Order: sequence, then C-alpha cells, then structure tokens
Amino acid sequence: MMRTNNTNKVNKALHKAIIAALSASATLVYSGQAAAISPSTIPTLSAGVVDTVTGNAPKRAWSDYGTNNNYGWTHTAQFRIFQVGSDTDLLAGTRFDVNVDLKGNGTVGSVTPMTSPAFTIWTSGTTPLVTGAANGSGYGHSWSQVRGGFGDGGVADDPCGLGGNCALGSNGWLGTGGGGNILDGHAGWIGYANAGFSFVNGDGDLIQGLTAGVTNPTNIGQYGGGASDPLNGTAITNVNGSSAYVNGGSATLSAGEAILNLAGLKAGYYLIGYAGACADNNANGQACATAGARTYNLTISNAGVSSVPLPGAIWLFGSALAGFTTLGRRKLAKV
Repeated sequence: MMRTNNTNKVNKALHKAIIAALSASATLVYSGQAAAISPSTIPTLSAGVVDTVTGNAPKRAWSDYGTNNNYGWTHTAQFRIFQVGSDTDLLAGTRFDVNVDLKGNGTVGSVTPMTSPAFTIWTSGTTPLVTGAANGSGYGHSWSQVRGGFGDGGVADDPCGLGGNCALGSNGWLGTGGGGNILDGHAGWIGYANAGFSFVNGDGDLIQGLTAGVTNPTNIGQYGGGASDPLNGTAITNVNGSSAYVNGGSATLSAGEAILNLAGLKAGYYLIGYAGACADNNANGQACATAGARTYNLTISNAGVSSVPLPGAIWLFGSALAGFTTLGRRKLAKV
C-alpha cells in the first residue's frame, strides 16, 4: 500500500510539473520585435478526445511569404500547440491514431470560407513546446512546409531563406539554433496536407496539393509519391517516414478540406501551423494577391491507442517458449 501511495504522489507531482511547463509555454509572449508567434494551447488530446478550433486565417499564409512566394508567412498564419496523450502516456511512449481536419467554416459575417486550407505539423518530442525566440538576424518570418527545426543539413537546409540568416534555414527559428525546441533535423517534421495548388517551395521541396501548379505540374510531393491529378478524395503519403514520432499515415484532399491521418503518433507535444494555400504568387490564377481572411474549422481527434502488430521475432520467441514448456512437462512426467 505504501508503494502505491508513493507512486500516486510521484504521478501527481509529475502531472503538475508538466501542466505548469505547458502553461508557461502557452503564455510565453515575446515582444513584436523579438518573435513571430506565441501559440495558444489546445487541451490535452488523450484517447477519445476531440477538440475543435474556429476562427479566421489568411488565404495565402501557408504557402506565400509576402511578395516572396512559396514559403509560409509566419506572422499571419495560425499556430497551435497540442499535447497528444496523458502524462502517463508520455512516460510510457504510447502511440495513438490521430486525425487532423482543416476546412472552411461557412460564411461568418463578411468573411467567406477558406477554399484551399493547408497545414503542417512538427514535434518537440516529450519536451513541452515553446515558441521560437529571436536570434538577432532572423527569427521566423518564414517557414518550410516539409522540414524540421535547426540543422536539416547540407545545401538543402535552405539557400539563405527569407528570415535573413543563411545558417538557420527557413525553419531554423523552430529548433535549438533559433531559440525554439522543435526537434532538430528532419525528425521534427511530422507531416502536411495541402488542399490548394502544388508548388516547389523556397527550399526546393516539392509540395503536393490537390491540383497541379505551374512550378510542380506533375503534382508530385516530396513525400507524397506522385499521385495523379486531380487528387479529390485520394489518399496520398504526406507523412514523414523517417521521423521516429509517427509510424505512418496519409493525407486526403478535397475542395475546401485537408485531412491528415497520423498512424502511431507517439505521445508528446506538437505544433501545427495552418492557413490557406495560394502558391506561386498567383501564377495559377488563384486571385489571392492580398492576405484576405477566410474562416476555418480545425478539428484534431485522438482515435485511441494505435494497433501495432507484434514483430515476427516475438511470435518466434513465443513458439520457442512454448516448446521449452512442453519439454519441461515431459521431463517432469518421466520423473
């Protein structure tokens, strides 16, 4: 009984510590001169929990950076922090199947629905997420849709980027090199879904959308595998297969809605950046030269613990164990 009471005390203390850290991360606000975002926090998404956020977001911020197109524009896109799994799940490394759905939310007043919603998800692992901090020469004016935090490596990391610091890359401010704590390298990026046009971003990545665009006419994704155009209702792989924090999944795109199903998403802290997609500086005739607002409905749901089949080696071990058990019984019977 004493051990159980001590365990409960430890779990409660841990729970309070994590909640306090998460609250601090949610309320950490830099001045307008020091950081681009200060995300709000979505309630903890334990198994079976569904959470919805509504509001307005620019119709081009996910893909365009002002007059310099094909980067996300950090200052105007929407960002949210969310925790997948309970504190106990974080300690156990439990994996869940999570669904993320971004779509237009009907006309609200004079604001019309978002027609080309798109979003990207990154992780800070089991460390409560904080916002990117200033580094003095570029701190998150722009962000890449398919990269992790600081140090993705090589010339592909970023050809100088729009944040003003060639060493950081467009997502450098998200990682430790820019003061944030998104997992450095490619592992920090989880996946994306883009219901707008496909394009080639400023890092040279092929970004796959619902429809082919002028800079990506074959509509091939860097991780999407080249599904045909149009992709209405067709599942494509826009999930980071090299990240240890997700086992798989797929994106499903349709007019006015982008869905990302994440299979085996590890309990932890995540950041989602979202807005409308209007790539290639209007070259696709999307008529969205201004950053006009559009209504959105973002729903994130935890469908429960992921069903992961046991590796073949486990079954072999079980068979061997059963064999030893049978042999032992035979020996006992002879005695």
